[in-house]
Amino acid sequence: MSGQMLQCKRLDERRTPFINPTLRKDMASLFSSVKAPYKSIMSASDIQGPTRGTCKSWRDVYPELGAQVERITAPLGRGIAWEGTEIWAYKQRPANIVELLAANVVRYPNREAYVFHPSGQRLTWRQVGQQVQRVAARLKRDHGFEKGDRLCLLTLGCPEYVIAYMAIVSLGGIAVPVNLGLTAEGLAAQINKVSAKGIVVSPDIWNDKLESVRGNLHSVESAFMVGDVAAPGTLGFAELNREGQESFSQASIDEWDLCAISFTSGTTGVPKGTMAMHINALGCAQNIVHAAKGLSVDDINICMPPLYHNTAVYTDFMPALLTGGKCVVMRAFEPLQALKLIESERATWAVAAPIMLWMMMNHPDFGKHDSSSLKKILFGGHAASETYINQLQQCFSPVAMVNGGSVSESTALGFALPTEDAIRKITSCGLATPNTDIAIFDDHGNELTEPNQIGEVAYRGQQTNAGYWDEPGKTSEVFRKDGFVLSGDWAKIDEEGYLWLLDRKKDMVVRGGQNIYCIEVENKLYLNTAILRAAVVGVPDHLFSERLKAVLVLKPGHSITAKQVREHCAAHLAPYEVPEYIVFTQALPTNAAGKTLKPPLMDHWGEADSSASARLAAFCASMPEALLDKPQLKWDGNALTPREALIAVQSNNPLGQRVAEMVTRNGIVGMTKPNEARFR
Repeated sequence: MSGQMLQCKRLDERRTPFINPTLRKDMASLFSSVKAPYKSIMSASDIQGPTRGTCKSWRDVYPELGAQVERITAPLGRGIAWEGTEIWAYKQRPANIVELLAANVVRYPNREAYVFHPSGQRLTWRQVGQQVQRVAARLKRDHGFEKGDRLCLLTLGCPEYVIAYMAIVSLGGIAVPVNLGLTAEGLAAQINKVSAKGIVVSPDIWNDKLESVRGNLHSVESAFMVGDVAAPGTLGFAELNREGQESFSQASIDEWDLCAISFTSGTTGVPKGTMAMHINALGCAQNIVHAAKGLSVDDINICMPPLYHNTAVYTDFMPALLTGGKCVVMRAFEPLQALKLIESERATWAVAAPIMLWMMMNHPDFGKHDSSSLKKILFGGHAASETYINQLQQCFSPVAMVNGGSVSESTALGFALPTEDAIRKITSCGLATPNTDIAIFDDHGNELTEPNQIGEVAYRGQQTNAGYWDEPGKTSEVFRKDGFVLSGDWAKIDEEGYLWLLDRKKDMVVRGGQNIYCIEVENKLYLNTAILRAAVVGVPDHLFSERLKAVLVLKPGHSITAKQVREHCAAHLAPYEVPEYIVFTQALPTNAAGKTLKPPLMDHWGEADSSASARLAAFCASMPEALLDKPQLKWDGNALTPREALIAVQSNNPLGQRVAEMVTRNGIVGMTKPNEARFR
């Protein structure tokens, strides 16, 4: 669920000061052997003997799930990086997404399939089937779309998104959801990367971003605009979906055909597209059904993440399609509206980022709305705290409460912590899903089989993607020939077979479920002529898990304010990629090779001296005014805003003396970090 929002968090080596002290010595030894921060010494193609995967699986713990999976072999000659490999897969699995939709139309023609908010549009399965049929037919007949063609989707949650996704897949084509938070150049890069034949775009994205780069979209033959009026240079999606019966010759589609491409940027900033097959999408959907302790046609999903996100597509949209149940699609998440929809639609299950659920539970009007129907809750993106789990229990009394995730290359749900272990193993990632193997490797490709050995975690199974689109070199670095896909995460497996993520090899920050690659932000900062050196790191945070921080050295004779830095970043980056903390310093720490040392920067605020008062003053000065009054500092059940903490320390009252002691002993970050294993 990843990540991306339910995607497993990739932790980087600058977090070592917060790792459990008992692991610190082993981690230091491990880091010393790593030659580059992004990839292992080994190539993914370097296989050192058979690999069994020592992580316990849900199929081991729950015999009824073990009886539902079997070993199958990936076919040869289909472009699958790990062809010929045996994997676990569900025995009773749909042949492909298209047949699943057709079955729902036949079985449940008059049942509601989708409800869209805020438009209020409702579609039955019969209506969905009819619209998908005519849109697919017209894409093929009038615009030349064939099997394998790519259609990029650039809208928020709306009927056109769902119909377009299913229509292109029905042709044997490939749906390409695109992150709408990207800049115009970022959107264009992803569209061009897949050589998209067409795009489906909302008016705001077209007018604000794509129209300015339309001339650079050389492969795009057709741009379909949603809404009532098509802008010049586009075609109305409504024309594709006009009334009338249409038919087309159905392409041969099987479970090993591609259905979607999802992008995950590397640290170079060049987008990589993970190639998902029908078997991947449906395997993830079946995992969600089991993790939620069963979903049926009578269950109602509320889809809160944006539909361009893997979480929404693979853990909300696809499981609802699998069961034939209703899916309530939010155009954009808003906590009060989510509560109202749960009440009015009697939603029974959801998969969401933890922050979404947190905002709902802590909304002042939470108690005014009946959310008692929501009994199956899945979330992920980072470890949960006991307080958070207890609050979920208190607010919803769920029968299923599951924290899970994976990497984009393994679709969305490769591991999950069973509800029964929510407290007992609270900072663990749990067990491999029924159709997944999880293994730990050293830097030379050898599997580590003894408990608590630290290495790079990898996933293999029904959800493992085919590879990266048009990136054979990068595919060979990550996708092993034995079917395991390397995650870039340091991890261990304990004596009970539970997975624990410890630190990440990739220089990435995850803020509220959104992946931010530090080098991409640094590259944009360097576009400002006043900046000489830039280093971007993540600062632990109780709300978002991490907030972004930029530490800057200015060129001699140049000046720039923190506000101007944020404005510069906002012009080149998505909103969530704009650093919230801005620190100016005289120099960045480096090693003997001149490489920036990031661990010391996490708790460096450009303070004039080391006193608690000076450090807190610099901390306050680094952030926007709006953050000064947020309770970011917590310890032993206490919470303070940065402004309150600074006033208390400057006043030298008993509270201030206690805060000063905490700052001196553990640093400011000691009070901003949540109770997550990776920050210990």
